[in-house]
Amino acid sequence: MTGLSGTKLSPLSETEAEALRSLHNACTHLERERGSALSHVLHLRESAAVVEDYVRGMGFQYHPRALNELGEAALEYERQVEALIWRYASAYAVLSITLLDRLVSKKPPLDADTVHQLCQEPMLGRLRAALSIPSSRLIAPSDGEQQDDVPIGSLALAAVEEVRTQILRSGENPMDEQALDASRLSAVRPADVTPFGLPLSFTLSVATTASWEIYTYLSQGRHLGSP
Repeated sequence: MTGLSGTKLSPLSETEAEALRSLHNACTHLERERGSALSHVLHLRESAAVVEDYVRGMGFQYHPRALNELGEAALEYERQVEALIWRYASAYAVLSITLLDRLVSKKPPLDADTVHQLCQEPMLGRLRAALSIPSSRLIAPSDGEQQDDVPIGSLALAAVEEVRTQILRSGENPMDEQALDASRLSAVRPADVTPFGLPLSFTLSVATTASWEIYTYLSQGRHLGSP
């Protein structure tokens, strides 16, 4: 995420570029931590299984019980990391898509307050709107390719819509669509809905794609052309 700002070659402001880098680095670090947490969970499960076989039939089962309890604690930590990544990844997606849209539309830089707001976990309605922007509006086709008119975040959008439907149908604290879209997913997720799997993976993917498209747009000098 270097080379995104400058006075001549880039219309990204320092604030915009710094925010993009910061969210990118946050997501990268959290994803590494999540991977480590998952590996630890698997290690504890395997260790517990080995110990259970070894002490089967013995009168004291505290060793495997302790490992299983530790595994549950490790799994809960992994889930907390996953929920934390969602907050940053969803913001990263909205910020990168918004900045890409601003660049290709040749609009002026966003002010600092707006950038800081975009760095927070978005309301569900705002996230859906960003993911729904057509690719043809944001990404120039390669030579010989047809213009793609599907949403830039089609996979993430489909996954988010599925979770949204689950929440609307949930018996716990039912919400109407308008209230749900005005809420953050991490704040309204019922206990029986675990949305951070596919939505998280696809949202991170589209955030990375949009950021790369920003870099490509700037490195190819398309922003230097006439509006």
